[in-house]
Amino acid sequence: MIHITKKAQKYLKNLLLQQNKYKSLRISITSPGTKFAQCKISYDTCHRVKNEDIELKYNGFNVYIEKLFLPYLRDAQIDLLGDLINQKLMLLAPHAIKNINSADHNKNTIQKDSIFSKVQNFIAYNINPMLNMHGGKIILMEVTQQGYVMIRFLGGCNGCSMSKVTLKKGIEEKILKNFPNLKGVQDITQHHRGSHSFV
Repeated sequence: MIHITKKAQKYLKNLLLQQNKYKSLRISITSPGTKFAQCKISYDTCHRVKNEDIELKYNGFNVYIEKLFLPYLRDAQIDLLGDLINQKLMLLAPHAIKNINSADHNKNTIQKDSIFSKVQNFIAYNINPMLNMHGGKIILMEVTQQGYVMIRFLGGCNGCSMSKVTLKKGIEEKILKNFPNLKGVQDITQHHRGSHSFV
């Protein structure tokens, strides 16, 4: 259901050990299925567990999730990034913004959505965690019929002087290595250099 890395499990366990009141965690989503969706990890108590909850057991702690959130948390991952001084807990949920109830039975659309989802998941788990350490990330806009991946830089990557190098030597190389049928990655960001830019 939700993959929590060993580093993140150790971090969460120690966090709960420092609390007297809270013994478990809750994962929830605000505005699921929309572009405004936001995932949240919060403290919980056994007294708040409801019939519509499911319980996930990890090493030394439990996580509770309302059943209605489960489709949006499919393939979700929690990881701990950074060093001992600057640690950041990250929850990646690639399906949080998807309209789970919508269905398109057109074969070509289903095939296109399939490669889109695979590339989107790859970006979420293998590219964005590194970019997040510099305050940035990329979002997948489209996979064209010609096989080009169209992305947009956000945060610290927008306007960054190294964005072209990051695109070619980091992002494109990784994506094409894992998806050899694709032809390339193109940046469609309207870059604005400012204080938010990493370098």
